[in-house]
Amino acid sequence: MRLVRPGCGLYRRLMQPPTSAPNTAAPWWRRGVLNGVLLGSLAMGTVIALNYSEIPGLTRILADLPLAVAISAAVHMLQILFTALAWWALLPPEQRPAIATMMALRWYREAANALLPAGAILGQAAAARLLARQGVPGNMAGATATVDITLEAVSQLFFTLAGIALLLAGRETGGLAGFALAGLGIALAGAAAMVAVQRRLPLSLIERGLARLSRRWPAIRPDAIRDFQAAILALHANWPRLAAAMLFHTISWVLGAVEIAGVLWLLGHPITLADALVVEALAQALRNVGFLLPGALAVQEGAIIGAAALVGVPASAALAVALVRRSREVVFSLPGLLAWQRAESRPSA
Repeated sequence: MRLVRPGCGLYRRLMQPPTSAPNTAAPWWRRGVLNGVLLGSLAMGTVIALNYSEIPGLTRILADLPLAVAISAAVHMLQILFTALAWWALLPPEQRPAIATMMALRWYREAANALLPAGAILGQAAAARLLARQGVPGNMAGATATVDITLEAVSQLFFTLAGIALLLAGRETGGLAGFALAGLGIALAGAAAMVAVQRRLPLSLIERGLARLSRRWPAIRPDAIRDFQAAILALHANWPRLAAAMLFHTISWVLGAVEIAGVLWLLGHPITLADALVVEALAQALRNVGFLLPGALAVQEGAIIGAAALVGVPASAALAVALVRRSREVVFSLPGLLAWQRAESRPSA
């Protein structure tokens, strides 16, 4: 039997420690991008398949889709601005970062909501954490993010009620009004639950759970939950900030109706702003039914087509509007996930 002598090349190779296997796992944002592209394609294919008879009427409309997406994107930039202003208005004046920073955080949240499962919760939590890295105290960042998403839901309730009132003013609603009221009920229950939980957090129970987690992760402070609720209750009592945030969110909802009217005008089917408000209000209410799906997949498209039919918009034009909005969401959300990943890797301010 041949012995391996110390000092020879074979001995040195045998004695070297094994190298770790390369990490081949795809980054989280790449999985989100792939899932978003796949789910978006399936949604568009489903909507087109369900409205196959309208395909001939889409031939001319599809030629105008790039410009329609541009109009949709321009209006949505204003929506991002006003929703960012709503969150910004809730912060104490001395802690408010630049508006551009708040717009970026809102963009990350929307990207997560459109492409990732449970994206609304995940995106809001990530945005709050990134806001804390801008120098805002953690309890204030979390409290304003929580109150902001609550006010967004409350403002949607009033917006939906206005749309339903306009719809019932002089039209036959068929069965769609019932579905819209169901979506409104889901939104109402969700908003009421959020407000109730925020005001009556089970502090002792949560503190015990955090205390157990702190044994493994010492950075966790069990008493932080009390600071968090104190910040929320202080925000609930600050009516000027709440009113400003509600106003900005309401403007953002109305801009959604402007987007609908602008796209339909470009496609040769102009409608009044009141009719566009009906379409947007009902579509957003029906979208709540698909809250478990990323971006309310396929639910949003069906909601726009059904709501548009109530104001006399042909199914082909409504389908085009649905495709425009979904395309705009993908155009915004894919780079949004990449920008979010880059923001996570930057050092704190």
